[in-house]
Amino acid sequence: MLNWATEHQVQDKEGQERLNQNGARDLSSANSASMLDGAMPSRGDARSVSQVVLALARIEPSGLKVLGTAFAVGRNLLATALHVVNGSDANLVAIAPRYESLNDYQDTSDIRVRTIPARITEADPFRDLALLEISEGFFNACFTLASSDDVEPGDPVITFGFPHADDNRLVLTQQLCTVGARVLIKNGAVKNKYIVLNAQARPGQSGGPAISQKNGCVVAITTGSYAHGGGGQIDFVGVDPSTLHQTTHAVSAGYLKGMLP
Repeated sequence: MLNWATEHQVQDKEGQERLNQNGARDLSSANSASMLDGAMPSRGDARSVSQVVLALARIEPSGLKVLGTAFAVGRNLLATALHVVNGSDANLVAIAPRYESLNDYQDTSDIRVRTIPARITEADPFRDLALLEISEGFFNACFTLASSDDVEPGDPVITFGFPHADDNRLVLTQQLCTVGARVLIKNGAVKNKYIVLNAQARPGQSGGPAISQKNGCVVAITTGSYAHGGGGQIDFVGVDPSTLHQTTHAVSAGYLKGMLP
């Protein structure tokens, strides 16, 4: 686990912002009251997307453990997959945007971050969804939610997330894929709508948005890759063959709309 150097903004007696003694630079926007600045995120708006797709982490005794992805759905609300936070908001934080645009080169050697406390406000364990409230700052932009009903097999979809977060890699990544199928997955007595994405998700991408190229709206939330039986028993050079050529499941964002206040 990397020992991420976290920073916090404090006020001096004159009310001017300064940084704590670790000397890390401020990675938030210039206006501390408004954490994000930009128009409504869209399919081609690299700057806005970089400001409204955040990594989630948990503060542990050994350091900061990156968990997965969340995205803005309200002024101070984030959405994610419930399993990303393991159903708990103990020491849960969101990592403030580190770059102005997705077009920027993301420095993988820079381990300085600013964390923002977050808490779970709504949870749906049957559909693996959660809403989080951040305790400081607010979003000037957020995604528009639609539904998996709005895409069909063959339609192009863009996903955003932080792949390889289990290795504490913090790189916001865009992937372009297509919808492979629309499926119903049973959980208990309830069958829920999912789309199958023709892409291989990696740990850390769960909780990220899947955006339709047709309407620019979030149609689903990435929940993870499919591997028959939860994985095989053979390990070849560190690779489980059953995890190769996976597809990815994403639950319909229509369920998330019903959770919003």
